[in-house]
Amino acid sequence: MGDPRRFDLFGKLIVEVFPSHQYKKVADIAGGKGYLQTNLRGHGYDVTTYDERQGRCDRPGRFQYRYQLFGSHIKEPYDLLVGMHPDEATDVIINEAAKRRVPFIVCPCCVKPTVLQSVFRDSHNYTNWIIQLKALAERNGYEVREKKLRMMGKSLVLYGWPRKG
Repeated sequence: MGDPRRFDLFGKLIVEVFPSHQYKKVADIAGGKGYLQTNLRGHGYDVTTYDERQGRCDRPGRFQYRYQLFGSHIKEPYDLLVGMHPDEATDVIINEAAKRRVPFIVCPCCVKPTVLQSVFRDSHNYTNWIIQLKALAERNGYEVREKKLRMMGKSLVLYGWPRKG
């Protein structure tokens, strides 16, 4: 079980790096029960959570929640793509951000490639996974930064935005 503070800590970092007056419309990808959405809505963001697992949201009706995988078939425009421990969606978030030319912020928890599956075969090496994720973003013209959250469990956050010019 993850650190119960993770959504609050991740939300605070999002507010700091990507303020809601600039990045209003947010896609929370592989967002589970919508706890990050709750946090970000409290800071003025318009958030839609995507998660393929039916019945995950315990507050339907109060939230924008879609039971589906996020990908290029989603045509709704977003200002920012986020994922807190998004499992298989980690590299999808970075790849989709690049296609849409919007910023991203992810806190990877495990090594589960989808987009990078053909080039990443080291299923147990978290450090190499992070290197591959950063390389994916940088190859797509992104400036990437890292920050560690002060929490138990996987706490490294990668965030980036398209380079200008």
